[in-house]
Amino acid sequence: MTIQEYKVDFHESCSPHFSNDEIQSFWQWFNENLLIITDPTKAKNEYKKWLTELISGKPIQYIFGYSFFHKYCFHVSSDTLIPRPETEELCELILKENGNTSLIGIDIGTGSGCIPITLLSERSNWKFSAVDISEGALEIANINSKKYNLSDRLSFIHQNFLENSKRTNNYDIIVSNPPYIHPKERNNLESRVTQFEPHIALFVNQDILEFYTALFHFFENNTNPNAQLWMETHQDYCIDVMELFNTKFRAKKIEDLSKNPRFVYVLK
Repeated sequence: MTIQEYKVDFHESCSPHFSNDEIQSFWQWFNENLLIITDPTKAKNEYKKWLTELISGKPIQYIFGYSFFHKYCFHVSSDTLIPRPETEELCELILKENGNTSLIGIDIGTGSGCIPITLLSERSNWKFSAVDISEGALEIANINSKKYNLSDRLSFIHQNFLENSKRTNNYDIIVSNPPYIHPKERNNLESRVTQFEPHIALFVNQDILEFYTALFHFFENNTNPNAQLWMETHQDYCIDVMELFNTKFRAKKIEDLSKNPRFVYVLK
């Protein structure tokens, strides 16, 4: 089949399932990946497999194993969340607030590693640690770290943060995009999210603030007087998170580009 024949078949197959805009976007992924396969038989087999997965609801990023974030391309898998635009905004906020002064940070719940890898790629004098409870996620993050030649500035920690949040630390920057969705909201999410993305990175147990309370203790035990804490939150609970931290620290909420309360920034 020629690329044009694939394109016609793709549009016909997808039209009952997706909008025209979605089809155009998805086709770009298919087109780019078909063009790099030189064996016609392999290309046809791969195309059929990808199309079946797409129509089943599997996110395009998981089908091809990568996702774009900020200026970079990250390897992703079912062990990692697909990086979101809001998290790009979080990185931009941190970069805007901090120059290239030597800083040491930690990302808690790193997933694909998109946050620390983006920050380190933009700031040559920074070093980071990255924590996750998922060994599979850390394997993916390590692949991404090596891709961008950051192994000397980024280290990984396999750990359940909720059980280790009260340890003494001295980081300059603490950043986290933790699980913040209550299980009762599951039915409100798109099926492609609930069926394919890792629940451990999405949902809390019952207490919507459990990870933020752990982050409070971690920041409380931080001995660095100039430490910064940056968190992404659920828009419905952003003020609750801010108020939690304002009981002892200086916290402010920051809206995302859609004007939703999304981030909390904390200083000592």
